[in-house]
Amino acid sequence: MNTDRYNFLNRKSVCIRVHPWLKILWFALSVSATVNAAEIRAVDVDGRERVLNGSGRVHVVIYSNEEVQDATRAASRALDELQGVRAFRSVIVVDLRGSLAHLAPGYAQRRMMRDLDAEAERLTPFYRNNGNGGDPRADLSVVADFKGELAARLGWRESAATLRVLVFDQAGREAARWEDLRDYARLRKTVGQLLGKPSHE
Repeated sequence: MNTDRYNFLNRKSVCIRVHPWLKILWFALSVSATVNAAEIRAVDVDGRERVLNGSGRVHVVIYSNEEVQDATRAASRALDELQGVRAFRSVIVVDLRGSLAHLAPGYAQRRMMRDLDAEAERLTPFYRNNGNGGDPRADLSVVADFKGELAARLGWRESAATLRVLVFDQAGREAARWEDLRDYARLRKTVGQLLGKPSHE
């Protein structure tokens, strides 16, 4: 028997069997890398890194600047009854491009932190109504975007005088986007459906 030929055939057979597994492994690693690359991370005014589209929660990202701050506040309050639901988080991105906040960034961020302290007290009853005994302050998040870098990553390349809102589902996928939200009830309905908590309209 030609042992050289026999060994060659065995080696070829092994290669044929292993090759599909290598392709599967490569595909799995590629998918994992894609998922990680898709995460949108930002550091908020409290110095905490947040994943704005993290898996396991519905995330609402609300745009704000001096021109739309009242609308931002109204949109946030439309979601009050969902505050404290553990699968829900909201983040406000404050677009500070071209503002005077550049002159005193520390002061601007401290002011935002004080506003969050007051907001946490206001939201405590909603947390309790949803069976959450935690401190709302730990969940509240505002990102001061001085250069517009985060806004650009969210698709907001220019400042605007309209209320922009992004909603990510629990898999981290974009579920809804508004460039000029005016119907806050629609936002509440969309988020409630993703959480399995329909609004009472």
